[in-house]
Amino acid sequence: MSERKTESEHSPNRKQAFREGVRHGLAVPSIVVFATMLGYGSLAHANGFSAFEALLSTALIWAMPGQVAMADLRASGADLFVTLLAVSMASVRFFPMATILVGTFRDAVKHPLKRIFIAHLMSASTWPMGMAAAQRMNRESALAYYWPVAGLCITMGCIGTLAGYWLSADMPAIIRLTLVFLNVVFLSLLFALNRDRLVILAVCAGAVIGPPLHSIEPNYGVILTGLIGGTLAYIVLGRRR
Repeated sequence: MSERKTESEHSPNRKQAFREGVRHGLAVPSIVVFATMLGYGSLAHANGFSAFEALLSTALIWAMPGQVAMADLRASGADLFVTLLAVSMASVRFFPMATILVGTFRDAVKHPLKRIFIAHLMSASTWPMGMAAAQRMNRESALAYYWPVAGLCITMGCIGTLAGYWLSADMPAIIRLTLVFLNVVFLSLLFALNRDRLVILAVCAGAVIGPPLHSIEPNYGVILTGLIGGTLAYIVLGRRR
């Protein structure tokens, strides 16, 4: 109770939190999202999307794995049901993250539609920033911080998608694929920045064992990398806590 009171006393007010959110939203996260969506826009163009379809896929799905799955299935001629199922399965990993985020802000946001909008704006980049803000600010200020961060990221993502779409003719395939995975690198660095040795070890273990596992089992390489890397880190450091 006393810790909560202390946190509230030192929390910035909503106006200060909003300005901080704008500053942070315009910095590295938006740049990374813009670069990542450059790659996706180029990929969408190569797979036969119109510019409007590419823009809508970013604005409405807002999850790179699901968008890439949709682009690949569109190119292969898959029917609508299969595409919907694949996009849903690729994006289901966001469900527990969205549940935690909405639960964190439930006292500051009463309207159900606003809660849904908070969940929709969430991405792998903005979720840790919103959760970190909720730990050092009161809920109203953390929400004031989260809105500009999330809003700027999805705006830059939409602009990046269109820019990548129009620049696709001049973008080599290797650059396109590299940009698509740039957000994953940023997310790994974001988690490592909390200086938790357990997280850093898990990220490093995943970076080492990921490529050989993917070459052995392309379909489940990513899942196995996360499972084995996280388990190894827990065995080495987690059990000592």
